[in-house]
Amino acid sequence: MAVDQPILVEHEQVKKFQVMGLEHQTLAGEKQGLKTLEIWRIFMPPGSETPANSHYGEVVVMTLQGTGRVQVEGDSLDLVPHTSLILPPNVTRQFFNTGSEDLEVLVIRSLTRLPEKTLMEVMEGRR
Repeated sequence: MAVDQPILVEHEQVKKFQVMGLEHQTLAGEKQGLKTLEIWRIFMPPGSETPANSHYGEVVVMTLQGTGRVQVEGDSLDLVPHTSLILPPNVTRQFFNTGSEDLEVLVIRSLTRLPEKTLMEVMEGRR
């Protein structure tokens, strides 16, 4: 299926599931016919962290609410609302919720991946 007409996605109707211990929604992606990108909405509870991982394509992480920190190739950057983190392909990063409320981010990522990997393997950072 390819996108050949507008599609309206109601975020509250999109199934939430757990990935790497975080609440995750895929708001737009292959299921909606996109071929080059997908959009995730992720909620990190206070004190939580992701495993260190990377993605084979470009990634943009937009902080919607809450505060946190991201380690990118050894550098530490603060995540605050109304900021965007732009990551090139293959950069190792790890996210931490350092605040007292959920850290909510929107992740826009290219669908580029190695053909021998499944999407779950890529999401779990397996090499």
